[in-house]
Amino acid sequence: MVKRIPILTVLSLILLASEVATAQHVYTASGRLIRTQEALTPKSKSLTYYTHSDFNVVTGAYTGSLGNSVSHSLVRNSMHIDYSFTNNFLFAINALVYQDIHHRDKASNFFENITLAAKVGGFSFANDQLYVGGMLTFMIPTAGEQFYNAYGVPYSAGGTETGVNVLLSYYADNLFPKESFNANLNIGIYNYFDDGKNISNNKNPLNVVGNSTSFNYSLGLKYPTNVVDLMLEFWGWAWLTQPPFQAYTRENMSFITAGLRMKPVDYLSVLLGYDYQLGGKDDETRYDARFDILPRPGGGKATNYTQWRLIFGVQVNILPMTFGSTTADPRSVDFSAESQGADVIIRRLEDIGEDKEVTSRKIQEIQRRRQDIDKNLQQLRQILKISEPAPTSSAVPLPAPSPAPTAAPPAPTPAQEPPKEEPKKEEAPKKKPVRKRK
Repeated sequence: MVKRIPILTVLSLILLASEVATAQHVYTASGRLIRTQEALTPKSKSLTYYTHSDFNVVTGAYTGSLGNSVSHSLVRNSMHIDYSFTNNFLFAINALVYQDIHHRDKASNFFENITLAAKVGGFSFANDQLYVGGMLTFMIPTAGEQFYNAYGVPYSAGGTETGVNVLLSYYADNLFPKESFNANLNIGIYNYFDDGKNISNNKNPLNVVGNSTSFNYSLGLKYPTNVVDLMLEFWGWAWLTQPPFQAYTRENMSFITAGLRMKPVDYLSVLLGYDYQLGGKDDETRYDARFDILPRPGGGKATNYTQWRLIFGVQVNILPMTFGSTTADPRSVDFSAESQGADVIIRRLEDIGEDKEVTSRKIQEIQRRRQDIDKNLQQLRQILKISEPAPTSSAVPLPAPSPAPTAAPPAPTPAQEPPKEEPKKEEAPKKKPVRKRK
């Protein structure tokens, strides 16, 4: 249920918990663009599943045993599932299922970590065009003995990372925000809790002194249509407390992401995206062979991070069950006076799946629009009725148009009757005396 509450109250509650936040990962299956979260949450009892994959490849990284050129690739896959307990609260479970950076002969990582996310949102103000929310996340490492300090991926030392984001969204249409153009802003701080963690990639220990923290930001624009959503995002992070010199991805980085979400059916969507690194390309990592911390293989073509990354994802809306149903775009509902009536509009809004409070408010707004349309139509009809008899009643004095439009038509009728009936009565007596004289 969308509720209106003062923005200062929401921000004060969020900032009390805002010790940490991040914007570069995928934390929910729904209610987001690619890297950016929306402040408007799904409706109550919505269950959504999403699988996310991204990869990067550098050609000519190795020279094979036969003298052939071998590429170096980075592959990651994660699974996400979330459930909306209310219209304002969503809980998500995210698992990094597979990660392979092809670092020498090291095996790929399976179920490296699990991230729990609690998101609140859907609090509107400014005539229901602005929404505010927040998100709290906990990343829990689940893998056994492995090396977390890796190139080409966000920094991690294997600690229990946690964070919170402040979410702000603007929607162009206050009646149907989810189907309208929207702009979304995420800001916050992220704490890695890496104090005392070993970031060495071999048996020689290299422990971190102090916790690393970063300020994160994300700005996302989305233009939805019936079959595809177009998205453009600018995001990144700036370190408040930088990781050790031997850590990968210790630079302040910024990215731009372009993507589209194709919606062939109402319960399934396919996402395609492309990340491109804008800032932070200067390598600040101090490589040390003693800890097996070496540059990424690439024959001089590789950078300190992935300069680009291709993204592929599939989203399945499990609940509410809409398999096989064809829900019309709510923006196509006819709100004009010639539509089939308010009962049809009410049924259309109920099909959209909005809660009762939002639906009633939207119906009231629609009824006000219908009343304005009816008044405009009545005024146009009155103008047309007055303008039609204007040439026949040219002799009528100026006070004639001042009365109500219903009093205007009877005025010319009495003036037209006498000239038509009186000449007929005068001709009859003239013909009778002529016949008698003959």
